[in-house]
Amino acid sequence: MRGPSRERSSAGAHPLRGPGTLRAALFGTRRAAFSGALRAALSALLLAGVACAVPPPYREVPDYADRLREVETITLVPPAVAVYVMSAGDVAEEVQEWSDSAAEHAEAAARKQIEETGKRFVPYAGRTGPLPDFRIERLRGNEPTQLSRAGESWLLYETARTAITRHAYSPTETFQHAIHAFDYSLGPESAALLAGTRADAFILLTAVDHVPDAGRSTLIGVGAAAALTTGSYAGPGATPARLTAALVHAKTGDILWINGVQMPLSDLRDPAANAALVDLLFEGMNR
Repeated sequence: MRGPSRERSSAGAHPLRGPGTLRAALFGTRRAAFSGALRAALSALLLAGVACAVPPPYREVPDYADRLREVETITLVPPAVAVYVMSAGDVAEEVQEWSDSAAEHAEAAARKQIEETGKRFVPYAGRTGPLPDFRIERLRGNEPTQLSRAGESWLLYETARTAITRHAYSPTETFQHAIHAFDYSLGPESAALLAGTRADAFILLTAVDHVPDAGRSTLIGVGAAAALTTGSYAGPGATPARLTAALVHAKTGDILWINGVQMPLSDLRDPAANAALVDLLFEGMNR
């Protein structure tokens, strides 16, 4: 399994940057599901919404610039990517083929971003990623799942990511010290995530997307078209793609930098849409 079984939070939203190539990429292959008129209606609603949005910035340690200068090599831990098909009744089911394809696209785009920082990219030495596999069919009876040290560190990161989302981004639960004195660490034990890779820092990348099936796509289109007349959208949610990336110091396990983006009407299965979101995700990491 290339992705988490469910995604409960995101580190933040990012606005749509301009009407050109980027917007075309973010809409991706889902265009085929709508007629031209309905696509125009959805586009108008989306742009009107994001025009008023002010995205939260990435979060980083106070001495980020100094600590980044000390980093010469970076590796990418295999991303945790899950792509689901979402029905009109809000039932989601992961499609493994989609998850694998989206993970390959995200990994290629992330590697390109790392190489553009001027740091030396080091290929990951492990054969598989550290994400624990909790699928029911893999469990045997009531035997407890045995976690590797890398798996434990991954789950600790998921917990830290949730805490960061709540206390450094949430409008109602933000702690100012969590922003200005950003201090989250996975500890030296998180070096297990490297699987023997020799690098000064590593990237943890997660992504989740829900692709509407034909029935849900129809309801979204009808709701968007009606909203142009009524001023109120009553269709199902647009199921945005959500991505989060963190730069972690290999020796200390300190989370040096983290960012998240989400975008409705994108499609992580599409290479161009995937790369466009990863490009947004890594903005601000290299300074």
